Amino acid sequence: MQFIISLGIIALFLFIASIVFFFIAISRKKMPLFYLALILSFLGVGTGLYAGYVFIQKSYTRISDSLKQRTGDEIYAALFDGKPNKCTVVLEKQDQVLPVIDVAIYLHFKTCEAELNRILKQQHYEMSLLEKYDFDTSSTTEPDWFELSKMGDSVYVYTYKRNDFGSYQTLFVSKKKDEVYCMDVTN
Repeated sequence: MQFIISLGIIALFLFIASIVFFFIAISRKKMPLFYLALILSFLGVGTGLYAGYVFIQKSYTRISDSLKQRTGDEIYAALFDGKPNKCTVVLEKQDQVLPVIDVAIYLHFKTCEAELNRILKQQHYEMSLLEKYDFDTSSTTEPDWFELSKMGDSVYVYTYKRNDFGSYQTLFVSKKKDEVYCMDVTN
């Protein structure tokens, strides 16, 4: 960023110097000063255009990197403070790219009981049991693959409330504790 600012200052200085030399050349009727002013103005415009190009290129790179989709393993690592171990396989994912538009991060993974226990020890989750007849599939925000009914007639529900503004994480865990659907809402 300092490089771009330096280029901008140089371009501004060259442009101001060219204006000064134009006035001097016109008032004293000296053609060599006029040519110097012309050269300085071209250098100033060229430097300014180059500074603008570098700024746009760096901004585009930063924006495109920030909008790049994360892999399932990267999402898992961000949510649960660690890469998936050998017994964990991320099956489906939907990342929250734009928090205002995307309601939540959705993740579906297979795991082992030891890894599930590690995750549950990280936060204070409240546990409940959800029966099949309580499954709500009417939500339009959940992806099509987010189907709790595929895990059996009931699931364990672990909910961790982050704050009073509606941020929470819910884990829907199969009775065998080997499959998890995660919904992470951040407001």
